[in-house]
Amino acid sequence: MTEEKLVRGISRWDLLAITINLIIGAGIFGLPGAVTKAIGGYSLIAFAVCALIVALIVLCFAEVSSRFTATGGMYLYAREAFGAAVGFQVGWLYWIVRVTTFAANCNLLLNYLGFFVPSANEGWLRTLLIGLVVLILTAVNFLGVRQSAILTNIFTVGKIVPLIVFVAVGLFFIQPENFSFSPTPETGSFSSAVLLLIYAYVGFEAAAIPAGETRDPQRSVPFALLTALAIVAVLYILIQIVCIGTLPELADSQRPLADAAGKFMGSFGAAFITV
Repeated sequence: MTEEKLVRGISRWDLLAITINLIIGAGIFGLPGAVTKAIGGYSLIAFAVCALIVALIVLCFAEVSSRFTATGGMYLYAREAFGAAVGFQVGWLYWIVRVTTFAANCNLLLNYLGFFVPSANEGWLRTLLIGLVVLILTAVNFLGVRQSAILTNIFTVGKIVPLIVFVAVGLFFIQPENFSFSPTPETGSFSSAVLLLIYAYVGFEAAAIPAGETRDPQRSVPFALLTALAIVAVLYILIQIVCIGTLPELADSQRPLADAAGKFMGSFGAAFITV
């Protein structure tokens, strides 16, 4: 029997798009308000500090991924370093983490959908829509490597373009008086805010999993990891600047980006970010 080989249909730029898509999840759409409530204007510093902390982890992934060409990511690294038992544990624990994260993402998605359909905020319709989202995204993964990569590129553009527009337009409507750096938060509060923001930066680790389907993975995976983190970190800080500068009630907002967009782009802007 001949061993079935995976098709290396993912290019370096495809993997970069995948990594950006993995990192930019529900976190940035919900956390600007929570972190502002905790530490006010110092949330800008917290975003930067969190990015630096995550960068240390990303550098480790970049170094290790440059040594492998096979699929598996963290499972593969743990298995090769510590044996099959540890690899098994890491694989399953990571799967549980991803399922939990996906559930949180679906929950926030429905919170934003509630902007258009208030009944989606609770009850049977909310449960039905979450199930539908899961089925659609599962079906996408059955289309094949190249088709999935193309769809991921489309999803990434559809996700990042509204955020870029949000920043580009919002920067012209910033009110400097909205920025407050008093009082100085306690160390514990600042640390808790940074810990909370890690949720907005995770996801990059999954970029190493499809290495066996990526062209020149020993170069492509480190490139995608480091470039994606740099792009996302800058974008997040700019988003937080716009949120603070345009939405005085940011600390109490459940849909901070939509509410902020509504301030300077009207109902169309809020709908644009929500979609």
